[in-house]
Amino acid sequence: MKDKKTFIFKTIFLGLVVFLVISLAGQHLSSLTWSSSQVIIPKQDPFQVSAQGEIYTTPDTATIVLGVEKEEKTVTKAQEEINKVNSEVIEKLKELGIKKEKIKTTNYTINPRYEWNNETGQRRLVGYQASINISVKTQDFEKLNQIIDQATRAGVNNVVNLSFGLENEDETKQQAQNQAIDKAKEKAQAIAKASGLELGRLINVSVTEDNGYYPSRDYYALDEAFGGGEKIMEPTQLEPGETKITVRATLSYEIK
Repeated sequence: MKDKKTFIFKTIFLGLVVFLVISLAGQHLSSLTWSSSQVIIPKQDPFQVSAQGEIYTTPDTATIVLGVEKEEKTVTKAQEEINKVNSEVIEKLKELGIKKEKIKTTNYTINPRYEWNNETGQRRLVGYQASINISVKTQDFEKLNQIIDQATRAGVNNVVNLSFGLENEDETKQQAQNQAIDKAKEKAQAIAKASGLELGRLINVSVTEDNGYYPSRDYYALDEAFGGGEKIMEPTQLEPGETKITVRATLSYEIK
Protein backbone atom coordinates (compact mmCIF):
# COMPACT_ATOMS: atom_id res chain seq x y z
CA MET A 1 0.00 0.00 0.00
CA LYS A 2 2.88 2.25 0.91
CA ASP A 3 4.62 1.52 -2.43
CA LYS A 4 1.41 2.45 -4.28
CA LYS A 5 1.19 5.80 -2.49
CA THR A 6 4.84 6.47 -3.21
CA PHE A 7 4.31 5.71 -6.93
CA ILE A 8 1.31 8.04 -7.11
CA PHE A 9 3.24 10.83 -5.35
CA LYS A 10 6.21 10.48 -7.75
CA THR A 11 3.91 10.47 -10.72
CA ILE A 12 2.17 13.68 -9.60
CA PHE A 13 5.50 15.34 -8.77
CA LEU A 14 6.97 14.39 -12.16
CA GLY A 15 3.87 15.74 -13.90
CA LEU A 16 4.17 19.05 -12.05
CA VAL A 17 7.85 19.32 -13.01
CA VAL A 18 7.08 18.64 -16.69
CA PHE A 19 4.23 21.19 -16.57
CA LEU A 20 6.47 23.84 -15.05
CA VAL A 21 9.23 23.19 -17.61
CA ILE A 22 6.81 23.42 -20.53
CA SER A 23 5.21 26.57 -19.07
CA LEU A 24 8.56 28.33 -18.53
CA ALA A 25 9.78 27.33 -21.99
CA GLY A 26 6.60 28.72 -23.52
CA GLN A 27 7.03 32.04 -21.75
CA HIS A 28 10.65 32.29 -22.88
CA LEU A 29 9.83 31.51 -26.48
CA SER A 30 6.98 34.03 -26.54
CA SER A 31 9.39 36.77 -25.44
CA LEU A 32 11.77 36.15 -28.33
CA THR A 33 11.68 38.51 -31.33
CA TRP A 34 11.75 36.65 -34.61
CA SER A 35 13.25 38.47 -37.58
CA SER A 36 14.14 37.60 -41.12
CA SER A 37 17.09 39.17 -42.94
CA GLN A 38 16.70 40.34 -46.52
CA VAL A 39 19.64 40.14 -48.85
CA ILE A 40 19.69 43.04 -51.32
CA ILE A 41 21.79 42.67 -54.39
CA PRO A 42 22.86 46.19 -55.54
CA LYS A 43 22.15 47.16 -59.07
CA GLN A 44 25.07 47.56 -61.41
CA ASP A 45 26.43 51.09 -61.68
CA PRO A 46 25.07 52.97 -64.71
CA PHE A 47 27.18 53.45 -67.79
CA GLN A 48 27.98 57.12 -68.35
CA VAL A 49 29.28 58.92 -71.39
CA SER A 50 29.88 62.64 -72.04
CA ALA A 51 30.25 64.79 -75.14
CA GLN A 52 30.51 68.47 -75.93
CA GLY A 53 28.56 70.60 -78.37
CA GLU A 54 30.12 73.81 -79.69
CA ILE A 55 28.49 76.51 -81.78
CA TYR A 56 30.54 79.42 -83.09
CA THR A 57 28.65 82.53 -84.02
CA THR A 58 29.22 86.22 -84.59
CA PRO A 59 28.21 88.32 -81.57
CA ASP A 60 25.52 90.93 -82.00
CA THR A 61 25.90 92.84 -78.71
CA ALA A 62 28.78 94.63 -77.02
CA THR A 63 28.95 95.71 -73.38
CA ILE A 64 31.53 98.28 -72.36
CA VAL A 65 32.21 99.12 -68.71
CA LEU A 66 33.82 102.55 -68.36
CA GLY A 67 35.52 103.59 -65.13
CA VAL A 68 36.09 107.00 -63.56
CA GLU A 69 38.30 107.69 -60.55
CA LYS A 70 38.76 111.03 -58.82
CA GLU A 71 40.67 112.00 -55.69
CA GLU A 72 39.88 115.17 -53.71
CA LYS A 73 40.51 116.59 -50.26
CA THR A 74 36.88 116.33 -49.14
CA VAL A 75 34.01 113.92 -49.67
CA THR A 76 31.83 116.67 -51.10
CA LYS A 77 34.41 117.68 -53.69
CA ALA A 78 35.04 114.05 -54.67
CA GLN A 79 31.30 113.53 -55.17
CA GLU A 80 31.00 116.69 -57.23
CA GLU A 81 33.83 115.68 -59.56
CA ILE A 82 32.65 112.11 -60.05
CA ASN A 83 29.04 113.19 -60.63
CA LYS A 84 30.17 115.82 -63.12
CA VAL A 85 32.07 113.26 -65.21
CA ASN A 86 29.19 110.79 -64.97
CA SER A 87 26.73 113.36 -66.31
CA GLU A 88 29.05 114.41 -69.13
CA VAL A 89 29.67 110.81 -70.18
CA ILE A 90 25.95 110.01 -70.26
CA GLU A 91 25.31 113.17 -72.29
CA LYS A 92 28.01 112.22 -74.81
CA LEU A 93 26.59 108.71 -75.13
CA LYS A 94 23.09 110.05 -75.79
CA GLU A 95 24.52 112.32 -78.49
CA LEU A 96 25.88 109.18 -80.15
CA GLY A 97 22.38 107.70 -80.21
CA ILE A 98 22.75 105.31 -77.26
CA LYS A 99 19.36 104.82 -75.64
CA LYS A 100 18.94 105.73 -71.98
CA GLU A 101 17.97 102.19 -70.98
CA LYS A 102 21.26 100.91 -72.40
CA ILE A 103 23.31 103.07 -70.01
CA LYS A 104 23.66 102.01 -66.38
CA THR A 105 25.69 103.54 -63.57
CA THR A 106 27.22 100.93 -61.24
CA ASN A 107 29.80 100.53 -58.50
CA TYR A 108 29.63 104.02 -57.00
CA THR A 109 32.14 104.17 -54.11
CA ILE A 110 33.92 106.81 -52.00
CA ASN A 111 36.79 105.75 -49.73
CA PRO A 112 39.18 107.70 -47.50
CA ARG A 113 42.86 107.66 -48.44
CA TYR A 114 45.57 107.67 -45.81
CA GLU A 115 49.31 108.15 -45.86
CA TRP A 116 51.61 106.57 -43.30
CA ASN A 117 54.13 108.75 -41.42
CA ASN A 118 57.21 106.69 -40.65
CA GLU A 119 58.51 109.23 -38.13
CA THR A 120 55.40 109.41 -35.96
CA GLY A 121 54.15 105.89 -36.68
CA GLN A 122 50.71 107.23 -37.43
CA ARG A 123 48.57 107.48 -40.51
CA ARG A 124 47.17 110.74 -41.80
CA LEU A 125 44.00 111.34 -43.80
CA VAL A 126 45.02 113.00 -47.07
CA GLY A 127 41.79 112.86 -49.05
CA TYR A 128 38.99 110.82 -50.52
CA GLN A 129 38.94 108.65 -53.62
CA ALA A 130 35.67 108.36 -55.52
CA SER A 131 35.07 105.82 -58.29
CA ILE A 132 32.20 104.94 -60.53
CA ASN A 133 31.53 102.49 -63.36
CA ILE A 134 29.27 103.18 -66.32
CA SER A 135 27.99 100.18 -68.27
CA VAL A 136 27.05 100.77 -71.91
CA LYS A 137 25.31 98.21 -74.10
CA THR A 138 25.01 98.53 -77.86
CA GLN A 139 24.36 96.47 -80.96
CA ASP A 140 25.86 99.11 -83.24
CA PHE A 141 29.48 97.98 -83.43
CA GLU A 142 30.38 100.90 -85.67
CA LYS A 143 29.89 103.16 -82.65
CA LEU A 144 32.21 101.25 -80.31
CA ASN A 145 35.24 103.37 -81.16
CA GLN A 146 33.24 106.57 -80.79
CA ILE A 147 31.78 105.49 -77.45
CA ILE A 148 35.20 104.95 -75.89
CA ASP A 149 36.77 108.02 -77.50
CA GLN A 150 33.96 110.35 -76.44
CA ALA A 151 33.84 108.86 -72.95
CA THR A 152 37.55 109.45 -72.38
CA ARG A 153 37.21 113.03 -73.54
CA ALA A 154 34.45 113.47 -70.95
CA GLY A 155 36.72 112.23 -68.15
CA VAL A 156 36.68 108.42 -68.19
CA ASN A 157 40.15 107.17 -67.26
CA ASN A 158 39.66 103.41 -67.29
CA VAL A 159 38.07 100.89 -69.63
CA VAL A 160 37.16 98.27 -67.05
CA ASN A 161 35.81 95.65 -69.40
CA LEU A 162 34.69 95.05 -72.96
CA SER A 163 32.74 91.92 -73.83
CA PHE A 164 30.86 90.65 -76.86
CA GLY A 165 27.88 88.36 -76.77
CA LEU A 166 24.43 87.55 -78.08
CA GLU A 167 21.30 89.50 -77.24
CA ASN A 168 19.31 86.25 -77.29
CA GLU A 169 21.41 83.15 -76.66
CA ASP A 170 18.57 80.67 -76.13
CA GLU A 171 18.35 79.43 -79.71
CA THR A 172 22.11 79.01 -80.06
CA LYS A 173 22.33 77.25 -76.68
CA GLN A 174 19.59 74.85 -77.80
CA GLN A 175 21.56 74.01 -80.93
CA ALA A 176 24.70 73.34 -78.89
CA GLN A 177 22.72 71.21 -76.43
CA ASN A 178 21.19 69.08 -79.19
CA GLN A 179 24.62 68.64 -80.74
CA ALA A 180 26.12 67.54 -77.41
CA ILE A 181 23.36 64.99 -76.74
CA ASP A 182 23.58 63.55 -80.27
CA LYS A 183 27.36 63.20 -79.94
CA ALA A 184 27.00 61.52 -76.55
CA LYS A 185 24.49 59.00 -77.94
CA GLU A 186 26.78 58.16 -80.85
CA LYS A 187 29.72 57.80 -78.49
CA ALA A 188 27.75 55.46 -76.21
CA GLN A 189 26.73 53.26 -79.12
CA ALA A 190 30.30 53.12 -80.43
CA ILE A 191 31.73 52.15 -77.04
CA ALA A 192 29.03 49.54 -76.48
CA LYS A 193 29.67 47.99 -79.88
CA ALA A 194 33.43 47.89 -79.40
CA SER A 195 33.31 46.50 -75.85
CA GLY A 196 30.37 44.13 -76.16
CA LEU A 197 28.19 45.99 -73.69
CA GLU A 198 24.44 45.91 -74.17
CA LEU A 199 22.93 49.26 -73.30
CA GLY A 200 19.62 49.42 -71.50
CA ARG A 201 17.32 52.38 -71.14
CA LEU A 202 18.56 55.95 -70.80
CA ILE A 203 18.02 56.87 -67.12
CA ASN A 204 19.54 60.34 -66.78
CA VAL A 205 20.71 63.34 -68.81
CA SER A 206 22.88 66.10 -67.32
CA VAL A 207 23.62 69.30 -69.25
CA THR A 208 26.05 72.08 -68.31
CA GLU A 209 26.89 75.29 -70.13
CA ASP A 210 30.27 76.93 -70.50
CA ASN A 211 30.08 80.04 -72.63
CA GLY A 212 33.32 81.49 -73.89
CA TYR A 213 33.67 84.78 -75.69
CA TYR A 214 36.68 85.25 -77.87
CA PRO A 215 36.70 88.79 -79.23
CA SER A 216 39.52 89.73 -81.56
CA ARG A 217 40.50 93.28 -80.76
CA ASP A 218 43.30 95.72 -80.02
CA TYR A 219 43.42 96.66 -76.36
CA TYR A 220 42.47 100.20 -75.62
CA ALA A 221 45.18 102.28 -73.93
CA LEU A 222 44.99 105.67 -72.31
CA ASP A 223 47.93 108.02 -72.10
CA GLU A 224 48.42 108.53 -68.36
CA ALA A 225 50.93 111.27 -69.03
CA PHE A 226 48.07 113.40 -70.33
CA GLY A 227 45.66 112.85 -67.47
CA GLY A 228 44.33 109.48 -68.49
CA GLY A 229 41.91 110.42 -71.24
CA GLU A 230 42.74 113.92 -72.48
CA LYS A 231 44.90 112.40 -75.17
CA ILE A 232 44.61 109.00 -76.84
CA MET A 233 47.76 107.11 -77.75
CA GLU A 234 46.23 105.46 -80.80
CA PRO A 235 42.81 105.52 -82.46
CA THR A 236 40.63 102.89 -80.84
CA GLN A 237 40.09 99.90 -83.14
CA LEU A 238 37.77 97.13 -81.95
CA GLU A 239 36.51 94.00 -83.67
CA PRO A 240 33.89 91.64 -82.20
CA GLY A 241 35.56 88.44 -83.42
CA GLU A 242 33.67 85.23 -82.69
CA THR A 243 31.54 83.89 -79.85
CA LYS A 244 31.60 80.23 -78.82
CA ILE A 245 28.64 78.64 -77.05
CA THR A 246 29.66 75.38 -75.36
CA VAL A 247 27.31 72.81 -73.82
CA ARG A 248 28.41 69.52 -72.25
CA ALA A 249 25.97 66.59 -71.99
CA THR A 250 26.39 63.48 -69.82
CA LEU A 251 24.11 60.49 -70.48
CA SER A 252 23.58 57.60 -68.05
CA TYR A 253 22.43 54.17 -69.29
CA GLU A 254 21.45 50.97 -67.58
CA ILE A 255 23.47 47.92 -68.58
CA LYS A 256 21.45 44.84 -69.55
